[in-house]
Order: sequence, then C-alpha cells, then structure tokens
Amino acid sequence: MSETKYSIDSYQIEIFAVDCKGGRTRWGNRKIRLFSKGKEAAQAVFAHEGEKCPEPYFSDGKIFYFASDSQYQAVIDLLRNEHPVFIHWKPVHDPKESQDGDAFFSAENTVRSKK
Repeated sequence: MSETKYSIDSYQIEIFAVDCKGGRTRWGNRKIRLFSKGKEAAQAVFAHEGEKCPEPYFSDGKIFYFASDSQYQAVIDLLRNEHPVFIHWKPVHDPKESQDGDAFFSAENTVRSKK
C-alpha cells in the first residue's frame, strides 16, 4: 500500500466536557474532524495529559491520528496559519502489525526571496 495524502480544505473542532458525576471517562478530550473536497478524510484526537494514546490507523479511506493534548496547539496553529495543509498516512512494514503506519501533518509554503 502506498502513502495516502489529503489536502485539508476545512475542519471542525469538538471539545468534550468532563463527566464529573458519572462513571464515563474519555481518554481524549479534543477532536478535530478534517475535510478534503467536502468529505471527512481524517480525525485528529488528542488525549488528556498522562493518558496513553491509541496507535494511528487507516480505515475505509480515513486517517485516524492520535496524539497527546500537548500537540493540539501545534496542529491548530498549522491549520490556521499554513496553506495548503495535508494529512498523510504512510504504511510501515512491520511483521508484528499488518496495518502499522504513521499519520502526520505537513504544510507546503513557498518562501519568496526579497529583491
């Protein structure tokens, strides 16, 4: 399988409340739904500090990116300040994990020289 790369056209931020009274807990407290050509192409989910994040994965054409809450601001800054922004899924050959791979963001920006 080759690398999958989506250009991010828009995004939706979801920030979850803490369930203080109930027994339900979330390992992730923030999610960014990422869209490419009007279709949801990926989700970036950020875990509470100290929580263990799941491994990233690729399923049904969608990239699932997981990171600690400390990475949230960097991703938001990238989405707000760089254009174009991409999210990638790059498969990694690992005999122990058949679906192993890396999910990551990138930006392409041309720096113009001053004359």
